[in-house]
Formats: sequence, structure tokens, C-alpha cells
Amino acid sequence: MADVHAAAPAANGPLAQLYRRDVPDLAGPANHDLLQVLWCPFDAHDGRHEPAVELRWRRSADVADVLTDQPEPDVVGSEGYVPVACALDPEQVVEHQDIEALPQDLRERIDAWEGDEDDLDEDAVLYRSDLSTAPGWKAGGFARWHGAGPARMTCDCGREMDLILTVASQEWDNGSRRWIPLEGRPTADAMDANIPTQVTVGRWGSMQVFACPADASHPPRLSFRG
Repeated sequence: MADVHAAAPAANGPLAQLYRRDVPDLAGPANHDLLQVLWCPFDAHDGRHEPAVELRWRRSADVADVLTDQPEPDVVGSEGYVPVACALDPEQVVEHQDIEALPQDLRERIDAWEGDEDDLDEDAVLYRSDLSTAPGWKAGGFARWHGAGPARMTCDCGREMDLILTVASQEWDNGSRRWIPLEGRPTADAMDANIPTQVTVGRWGSMQVFACPADASHPPRLSFRG
């Protein structure tokens, strides 16, 4: 799983652009090495209150000259749907399944290992915040369910879908500061955890994009968590 720590290019629909050279375990067709994630910045699509997301797989060798001046939308549904242009800084990290997706007996063992919350000190390591799903933007990894319980994300073809990208309103919060990149920790207290993308989804939550592992042309499914 690659913890992205940033969003990507222009402000008119392109949301993220990932190269397999930067994210080696990126899902998708093996003969395509570039994933472009596009979205429509309005919360009204097919009767659902959410943006429309499209995944485009390409071969980087086939990409022509990049526009010097990126086009910008005339109208958007929300200012938080217009990402600030910035470069990706992928970092490979190890995370573990959301605790709500674990068997009950394993959850009880984790609770026993963590101990009583009232006896924890500030250096205590907790499964939910320190070892489980990483916060912020990420490619791949495990989905976060935030108290709602795990949902089965199934493609129209019947296949179980893979989490391919998480778009987050914040890179971290006070309960997940251990995930802050080492180079960012000296200035973390002075930084806005919403930097650098300035993207906001839902009620300052996250949007998880799931893709079909059998056919890249099948439409993605979205899951929103607060």
C-alpha cells in the first residue's frame, strides 16, 4: 500500500495521476502503467449525493505533450472539489485490516492487549490509530469503516472489488499522528493537516474508490466515511 500524502494535477476534473513506477503494487491492467482519476465536482449523479468518478488506465509512452496551462472549471459544486496542483510523494507503508473487519475473537484479543484506556500514557501504541488503516490519501491498502461496519463492495459483474484510492479531507488528526511522514514531523504542529490538496469530501471525511479486479472498464464504486 502506498501512502500518497498529496493529491495531483489540475483543477478541472483531474483528481490524481499515479504511475506504476511510483506505486509498484498499483492494481489494474498489467499492460498499462498510468492511472488517471477524474471526477465531476458536483454532488448530483444518478440520484446519489456524491461526485462522479472515472478511472482511466493509459500507457505513459502514449501520452503526448502535457498542456502548459491547465484548464480550470467555470463552475464547481464545492470549492473543496478543486484540488490544489501539487506533486505526489508516494511512501510505502505497512498497515493492517480495519478492526471492524476482523473476527470477534481477534478484536477481543486486541482490546485485551491494549488494556484499559484510563491507564494509557501518551506513548501507548493502539491498534486502531497506530497499526491499522493509515489516514490521508493513499493508493491501495485496507478500507476504513469508522464505526459503520465493513461493507461488501461488489461490482455489477459479481466480483469483489479492490480499494484502489482513498481521497481524504485530512492527512492526519490528533489520533493518528504516528502516520505523519518523518520529514513532516518537525513542522506538523504548524501545518494544516488539509495541506497540500485542500480537497474536502463529505463532512471532512474520506472517499474510498473501489475498482473491479476482473475488468478495468467496469465503473468504480465509492464509499464515504466521516
